[in-house]
Amino acid sequence: MLKKLLFFLFTCSLLSCSDSNGELLDKLQTAVTTGEAGPKGYKVVSMEKLTDFEWDTLYYFQELTNANYMSEEIGFRWNGPEVPNLHHRLLFVKDGKVASFVDYPYRDFPLVVYGCNDNRWIYPRSSTDFATFKYCSSGDTATYTFIPVTCVENLRELIGKKCPDEAVAAKAE
Repeated sequence: MLKKLLFFLFTCSLLSCSDSNGELLDKLQTAVTTGEAGPKGYKVVSMEKLTDFEWDTLYYFQELTNANYMSEEIGFRWNGPEVPNLHHRLLFVKDGKVASFVDYPYRDFPLVVYGCNDNRWIYPRSSTDFATFKYCSSGDTATYTFIPVTCVENLRELIGKKCPDEAVAAKAE
């Protein structure tokens, strides 16, 4: 009986540490993929407004990033799972602890997070506004950008790259 109880508690603790924030993923995906771009060719998504928890730094990791690398980047031991295959992760830190994280399958939600100057995909809370727009990266593959508004001009050449179906629709108007 005691072994079963210990196993249950151990399993529950593992699951609670490895749960991606699905509610935040839904909010982020909706904010990025719905609505129209503004007059500058992009819309602004505020991570501060999307999150309902305290955080001071946001980190971005690509697929198969292991716990050791994440620990080095965030400055303390990450005991959670590595980033799954075919996923990207947004990891939120507050006062030296993981506040939350979101793993998203980039084939289903093709959000590409761009660095801004020398930040290497590390964003302080003071940089919570991200520019996002849809473009076609190769052929007809739609991709969404996510870059701090202060650096969106670094991607100016991508803003006009419409996907074939959008280009046809724009010409018809």
